[in-house]
Amino acid sequence: MDSIAIINGKEQSNISIFNRNFQYGDGLFETCVVKNNQILFWEKHLSRLDIGCRKLKIKNIEEEIWLKDIKKALSLTSKKNCVLKLILSRGNSQRGYSYPDDILPVRVVIVSEMKNVQAKESFSLEYASSGYHSNPNLAGIKHCNRIEQILARSSLKRDEAIMLDENQNIISVTQGNIYFIFGQSLVTPKLDRCGVIGSRRSLILELAESIELNVEQGNVSMNDAKKADEAFISNSIMGIQSVNSIEEYQLPKKMITEQIKIAFESATQDIKSWTCI
Repeated sequence: MDSIAIINGKEQSNISIFNRNFQYGDGLFETCVVKNNQILFWEKHLSRLDIGCRKLKIKNIEEEIWLKDIKKALSLTSKKNCVLKLILSRGNSQRGYSYPDDILPVRVVIVSEMKNVQAKESFSLEYASSGYHSNPNLAGIKHCNRIEQILARSSLKRDEAIMLDENQNIISVTQGNIYFIFGQSLVTPKLDRCGVIGSRRSLILELAESIELNVEQGNVSMNDAKKADEAFISNSIMGIQSVNSIEEYQLPKKMITEQIKIAFESATQDIKSWTCI
């Protein structure tokens, strides 16, 4: 399946060289899962997009406009299950970082084939040589400047890489959030200074509490990770993936991770998790 692109409501794949997303990464994006014309966790994706617009002072797009574009894009493919990517650029402008007050945002909807992603029996992590630089204004959102993640994956030798901040605290993996189990506690890095708050993260924390785990968002060092009983990662495409090792440190236990994973998969089957378009 070739990807299908809708730009400002029209089927096309060319964008202006003056687009600020092309020139500076000045925009936001979301990656969603679609099954049978229903979007999983649409409200969470839309909420993060709204927060990003406020933080970056980008003019927002009304939900009904997004849904109209999405419906048009999906009508052009025969695939019932696919990956949906939304991109919102601040718009087009001339050279320089400044932009006019009346700049108009450019919205893009891309539909791509959903590859068969299955959890791996063995999944290993390494520490990336490139990490995050703290900036609370950018923390939590999915802005389009992903050079930190690109550099972190450029020399990847294992399945995924853990990214650290400038204080050597664990923040995330390159394409998702990370969680550690210590006894009856689930700890995930706090993301108030850098990193992306994943669309599945809040649900996972709720599910952990529902099975009576103590849930904490805080600093996690590399030494802390070596004391963990279990670890797993999450993102919008793979869902939950258990971790077997972080470099040389082995994490053989998966019992609590499997409990959370079963609860998570049940939640994704709930009709309330899907938005019909």
